[in-house]
Amino acid sequence: MRNFRLFYILILILLVSVSSSSYLFSQSNSSSKYFSSACKLSFSPAVVKNDYLTHLQHIDSVFEGNKNYQAYLIGIKNQINSYNYSMVHIVANSAHRILENPVDTPLVTNGFETNNYNGSVPNDNTMAISNDGIVLSAINTNIMFYDTKNDSVLKVISLSKFSDTLSNVSSHQYDPKAIYDYEEDRFILVYLAGSKSHESNIIVAFSKMADPMGEWSIYTLPGNPLNDTSWTDYPAISLSNDELFITGNLLKDGGSWQTSFKQSVVWQITKKDGFDGDSLSAKLHYDIEYDGNNVRNIHPVRGGNAFYGPEVYLLSNQNFALESDSFYLIKISDKLSSSSTKLTLDLLLSDVNYGMPPNASQPSTKKLATNDARVLGAFYQNGQIQFVGNSVHIYYDGDTNRIAGFYHGVIKSVTDVPKLHLNIYNDANIPKMEYGYPNISYCGLNSKSQQSIITFDYASKTMKASFGSVFFEKDDTFSPLGSLKTGNTTIYILWGTQRWGDYSATQPKYNEVGEVWASGTFAKSVGGKRAYGTWVSALRSPINDEIVAAKEFSAKAYPNPPVNQQMSIEFNLTEDQKIQIELVGSNGQIITQLYNNNAKAGKNMFTFSTLPLENGIYIIRILNADKILYSQKITVVQ
Repeated sequence: MRNFRLFYILILILLVSVSSSSYLFSQSNSSSKYFSSACKLSFSPAVVKNDYLTHLQHIDSVFEGNKNYQAYLIGIKNQINSYNYSMVHIVANSAHRILENPVDTPLVTNGFETNNYNGSVPNDNTMAISNDGIVLSAINTNIMFYDTKNDSVLKVISLSKFSDTLSNVSSHQYDPKAIYDYEEDRFILVYLAGSKSHESNIIVAFSKMADPMGEWSIYTLPGNPLNDTSWTDYPAISLSNDELFITGNLLKDGGSWQTSFKQSVVWQITKKDGFDGDSLSAKLHYDIEYDGNNVRNIHPVRGGNAFYGPEVYLLSNQNFALESDSFYLIKISDKLSSSSTKLTLDLLLSDVNYGMPPNASQPSTKKLATNDARVLGAFYQNGQIQFVGNSVHIYYDGDTNRIAGFYHGVIKSVTDVPKLHLNIYNDANIPKMEYGYPNISYCGLNSKSQQSIITFDYASKTMKASFGSVFFEKDDTFSPLGSLKTGNTTIYILWGTQRWGDYSATQPKYNEVGEVWASGTFAKSVGGKRAYGTWVSALRSPINDEIVAAKEFSAKAYPNPPVNQQMSIEFNLTEDQKIQIELVGSNGQIITQLYNNNAKAGKNMFTFSTLPLENGIYIIRILNADKILYSQKITVVQ
């Protein structure tokens, strides 16, 4: 009896200690194997003359793998309205932001439509932008290369044409993911070919130069790397200082949903091999488990304003739970060339629960599919990870309402003892708005801030499917919803629930502090069909930099609009320093550098003429090195 009491006391102590921390348990259950893939093709988009951008899709497309998956997902979603949630509820007059310190929506500096719809369901939007302003935007059927400086389309090419000379590769190509390497000034494009074990491949393409119209080195990785009856679905990608990471789900051929999912895997690839056109050195991490269960839908964590490494992070969670507080923080300790590289997994518990989202409403009886609650975007910055994904959202208007929303998480002290804080986003002014397929990018004005821009699809019973954004400042401070592109019809392509996602894209523009580019879906009419459009937006942090740097800097630009083509900027410095004064166009491009020299401590006045400018909106910026001290919109009316 005495031993039993001692054991009981020890258990209680353990439970108390566990409940006081969001960091619970570390496991290293995984296996690995190495691969080498020679360059299969050197291809230049510029040489393509005739590409008819053909596409065939079964109009009653299922979700992922087989009809049983669709039926299983519908079965879970049917339980949402009857499930008794314990998660924190959000009342109708409360937004998850500090109302005493509201922040503006992200500043939109550019926007245009890309990738014309031609039958793909859904769009699966992905994009990347180079420091020179070249956009690579792709959907399930085609790739568009766009020059933002000259506002011109460089080339539109189908996925199949991009790799059509590869031998023994299925013509069924889909799920594109694009990323830009600012260190190499080159692009990487990843997509899938085939959806059966005997034909599944991962296509990996590296541009050989900054101009994506030049040559690309194209490789294939086995979509059935374990040589069984599985194939790869749903890739996600990220870059570290030295490596490319590709995650994917291995699904078995046929069978019920319960047996079709096998496991999620992680490819670790030396990116220099691909940029040089050499054989790829690759390592596959598999059998990634927690408590004997395979972890599903692993998402790699990108760098915030820069790449990081050699240790990298990935995230997963309980994708299909009606309610959960569990997330998995996965770490790969070193480069694949290191003999000591290992994969470990930590269980983290959030302070707010999330859950499988219901399908979203639109002004139609046809619902918009939101899939599950997997992590859809994440970045690492200064010891913290921010991430987003779909979730159920609960609000009250006399009754309990369960609608589609998204969560935003922050993991602090990542390298020490991680602590996880979660929010379910809500704008109090529009509590019935539904959200889907968020993504997130860092937009801080200096390396120590944690500001971010979240982009997503949104709709409601009265709002057609649209593309929008919010700004996250710090702690629980979010902006209201900001519209990027409003839909002009309902979506009705399939017989049943309409595909809406399955993901969107976002990326910081690495040579423009505080700037983020993103692509997402909006509803549009295409040849009489109520279909999908892809919209690309350029966004900036809405924070007034006078507030950010108030302790060390103050400034004022006047008159606004200028009078007699003259404008003055008064600014106060606490010490002598070198500053730059820039004039930026509404498209985010620098028009001219007005000043680049030393300025003295105390009050200063700078004047310039607006005579060379056309009428329009411009931004005046004052910088010290890479830190923006001040920015102000001005309106020029000559």
